Amino acid sequence: MRVSDKMRQTTMLTNLNKNRSELTELQNQAASQKKVTKPSDDPTGVAKIMHNKSELKKLDQFDRNIFYARTFLESTESTLSQLGEAIVRAKELAVQAASDTNAGMPREMIGSEVTQLYNSVVELSNRKFGDRYLFSGFKTTDAPFDSDGRYAGDDGQIQVQNMSGTYMPINLVGSQVFLGNDLAYGGAVSREQYVPKTVEDLQKFKLNQIEEEFQKSEFMQNNLETRGPASINGQGKQSETDPVTKARGVNIFSALKGLEVSLKTNDKIGIQESLDSLDQAFNQVNLARAEVGGRVNQLNATQEGIQRASIDNKTYNSQLEDADVFQVMTDLNRSNQTLQATLETSAKFSNQSLMDFLR
Repeated sequence: MRVSDKMRQTTMLTNLNKNRSELTELQNQAASQKKVTKPSDDPTGVAKIMHNKSELKKLDQFDRNIFYARTFLESTESTLSQLGEAIVRAKELAVQAASDTNAGMPREMIGSEVTQLYNSVVELSNRKFGDRYLFSGFKTTDAPFDSDGRYAGDDGQIQVQNMSGTYMPINLVGSQVFLGNDLAYGGAVSREQYVPKTVEDLQKFKLNQIEEEFQKSEFMQNNLETRGPASINGQGKQSETDPVTKARGVNIFSALKGLEVSLKTNDKIGIQESLDSLDQAFNQVNLARAEVGGRVNQLNATQEGIQRASIDNKTYNSQLEDADVFQVMTDLNRSNQTLQATLETSAKFSNQSLMDFLR
């Protein structure tokens, strides 16, 4: 086959362009430390990389959700701890006042401290996390309790997604923790695990809630018995013998107010009766704290799994996307030497003239 000068020039230019293209690609890899910089480099690998990055963003969002939920729950636990301390102090005062030898301190003076404890419990029930009330359900912008202990919130449980398809309720309902409602239906700190995801699911969820409320109302009516509480200015005493109290848990406000009334009226029997109510109230708060602790532990375990999955995701992505710097620099030096050799060879050929062929 005859090799013409035109063919030699074309071959020379083709080799130069190939070497320069390879050198440019290696320079880009060295600068970006990525072996995949555009979809054409590795179409299959790019698809996997994009999927992994999407999963990594979801994991990061779950991690942020868990941080918020854990902080919210820790604030709730701190509030419940102070609530428990207030109840313990109220019981200490009740034990002191129940004895006729109470260091000579009039029961009315002890009642003044119980009044302060009652006010502190009202303040604790209206604690906020940021701009949200802790115990008001979905009505996070409204104070859940007034000064008389009447509940203005709802029974909504705020759900935070901590994994794909998994939700964690982060709030405790004030009517359960402070008023003892629904203790006969799963406990004062029951969780709502189901989260509606479609309009049809939401409608079914609301119907089920209505049916549950109806069953609760029937249960309460069947267990309701009348009693005649002692009162001062319309404030009644709460007794542990109240069947409604046993079915619904303990109304902490009523328990404290009942102790206050008994102290100010010098009712020794009422003071002694309040001890059991305060014990039940303390146990009720401890149940709430145990539920908060359980949720925090679950979130911590989930966060550990998310962090491990995130590390594995990044490692796999690095294998697909990141360049081997040592290999890239070796190839870069080799490609540069090849280009220099090609240029030198091409220079010798391109410098030839007609006189070279006439010799």
